[in-house]
Amino acid sequence: MIRKWSTFQEGIMNQTLEMLEALKKYLKAKGMTYRQLAAELGLSETSVKRMFSQQAVTLNRLEEVCKILDLELYDLALMARQQSRNTANVLSLDQEKALADDPKLMAMFYFLINGWSVEHIVSEYTITEEESTRMLVWLDRLGLIELHPSNRVRLLVTKNIFWRKNGPLWTLYFKNILDDFMNHSFELPNDRLLFSPGVLSEASLKTILKKIDRLFRQFNDLAEMDAALPLKGRYSAGLFIEFRPWVFSMLADLRKQKP
Repeated sequence: MIRKWSTFQEGIMNQTLEMLEALKKYLKAKGMTYRQLAAELGLSETSVKRMFSQQAVTLNRLEEVCKILDLELYDLALMARQQSRNTANVLSLDQEKALADDPKLMAMFYFLINGWSVEHIVSEYTITEEESTRMLVWLDRLGLIELHPSNRVRLLVTKNIFWRKNGPLWTLYFKNILDDFMNHSFELPNDRLLFSPGVLSEASLKTILKKIDRLFRQFNDLAEMDAALPLKGRYSAGLFIEFRPWVFSMLADLRKQKP
């Protein structure tokens, strides 16, 4: 009996730790500091830091923090569960080739890593139940998912998968995705198309690169966490960034040729 109680307590502590880790990641992705959270809670910054470092938090306090972040406690638990999984973000060449060879399989995989249920996929797209089962079995054999009874799926990869440069997926899809993404007016409220040329120092170039990398990580972190949320209220989006040392060809053509 004592051993069972000890195991139960250990399980609760692990769950609390996972939820606090998920909460820390969510705060970072949302751009909220401990100081800002402390102000919202009416606590000192030291108290908030202690709450995370010592895992000294009550259920009521967790609910209060979630309310500030406009997040349900249940959704936080889902995020924590998803983050605790041992997943990879780089596919093998064989995995990439299998996905590149079968567009429908690639679509199925895309839906799954974005948190869609099999039932929703079948109801919304021209994929039959028989096809979905076949593709789930194939994805399981490829080591991309772990298939359970009743077509329940456990992902073995993260949402933010990196394609190999000039690999099977990059070669097949990159140009099509780029053309499709840019074929848009970018005039809607949630659209952005920005361009700004400038002349920067080496230090400023490095600063910009760090900020771009941070923004990209933030986008992927938010997408990774939001994948655990209900589909209603989530929207498919794309972030495309290009940055490099560059001189407009028209200006380069005007440059005097050195003797």
